[in-house]
Parts: sequence; C-alpha cells; structure tokens
Amino acid sequence: MIIKEEDRVHLIGELEKLTGKRPLFYLKFCSMQKYAEDVCDGKLFSNTPKYFREQELASGERGQGDQYELLSIIEAQRITMCDSETGDVVLVAPKGSLRVQFKEDDIIPIVSFVGISLSDMILEYADENHADFLFPFTEEEYSSMSKIFGEYCVMLNGRELEKHIQEYCQINGCEYVFDKIEYCEQNRIDRIQAFNKSVKERFLYKNKDLAYQREYRLAIAHEIPEDHFINIGTMKNTKILKSDQLKGMRFSIEYLSHTINDEEA
Repeated sequence: MIIKEEDRVHLIGELEKLTGKRPLFYLKFCSMQKYAEDVCDGKLFSNTPKYFREQELASGERGQGDQYELLSIIEAQRITMCDSETGDVVLVAPKGSLRVQFKEDDIIPIVSFVGISLSDMILEYADENHADFLFPFTEEEYSSMSKIFGEYCVMLNGRELEKHIQEYCQINGCEYVFDKIEYCEQNRIDRIQAFNKSVKERFLYKNKDLAYQREYRLAIAHEIPEDHFINIGTMKNTKILKSDQLKGMRFSIEYLSHTINDEEA
C-alpha cells in the first residue's frame, strides 16, 4: 500500500499527541542470552567514555567503540590576531586543532540503547481503524544484525524503562541524561557550546558516520560501580528475541476515527 508522505506525517503527528514523541520501546542488543536476562532484571551493564575510546583504538574498527567519545575537536582553518583599535592583522597562524576533554567524564557510566520513535518507523499500512509499522533497518542491516549489534535483543517498554531510571537517580541523588544521540560534524556550533559550557548534553553528540546506531544514551553523574552494573530494578514488560527475528516484527496501533460530518452531527 502506497501512503502519501503528507498523510504519513499527519497520522504520525496525531498518534504522537497520544503516545508522545519519545520511543514507545527501546532495544538493547546483547551477545549472550545471560546478558539479555540481566537487562530484564534491571541490571544495565555500563562503561565509561575512556573505555569506548580505547576500544576502537585497540580493535582498529570504526564503530567498535568510538575514538572521539566525549571529545570536542575544533578544527581551525586559519587563526588571525588583530589590533582591536586599528583592525590591523598582527599575527596569522596556520590551521590546527583544539581538543577539549573533561577528565571527570572518564568515570561516568554510559549505557546505550537503540531507540526508535514512531516518526522513525516505516508506516506500512493505515486505515480508519489501525496503522501498521515496521522497523526502519535496511536489508543490509538485517543481514548483519547479529554481527553489528549482537545475537540477542531485549525489547523494553519505553515508559517503564524511563520511570525506573528516574527513580534510580532520585534515590541516589544524582543527575542524569537519557536522550537521543545527535550525529553531526565535530565543528557544529551547538556541539562546541555544549562542551564550552560543560552541560550534560555534551554526552549526546557523536560523529555522523555512526548514525546507523540510532543510539539513545543514558549517562549518570556518579562514578561507575566496580562491577559496572546500574541496578534500576526488575522490569515486567520485556521480551527477549533473537536479533534476526526483528525483520518479521510488525508494530500495530489501533484507534477510533471519525469524519468531520460525525463531529457536526
């Protein structure tokens, strides 16, 4: 069924008035079933920015970690110093780079999820009673799902996960950020400002070549536990799947609709 883009945007906009714009569920990929069961039990394994930087450097494979994790690298094409009164150029320096990094960030625990909102998903079918959605992964991603992400996938209820995270941070008296990663250039002004102002949103930027990860990131402002586990409590609405089963998954929303004439009657 072919759905016009304007109809898709309108329908999703109306549904988001009820569901909100955040993902209705999150995916957590794991290499072993035991790790997937830990996630269902609310035991979220975390690592630090330093770990992810070192992981890519050690493996030599982009995406196995991230050598630019929590770094702001400002590339300058030309540096000019001028006299503030006359405007005369006093000094011109060749291009170079400035690296900004906060040492305390390297003890912060990070947990990554794949988050897919309604607007991200493929609207396969819609009528006056229901709409069917598919995951937005490409055929290439499906064919290498286990290798790229992990053999097992835990589906987590979005509102339940967010509630458990909020309660954990309230009990432990710490700030946190849990939101969508912005994939962009290193030199983008909002990314630079997030580091310059040392705001927690600096945890939500990565280089755009990693956009396929569709990451929603949790970063908690306390030192990473010795065992690396963030224990947010057992979650009831979870499902463990083999990652290659995601291709056959269809997500349906049922609703009631009526015409303008019905409203006027």
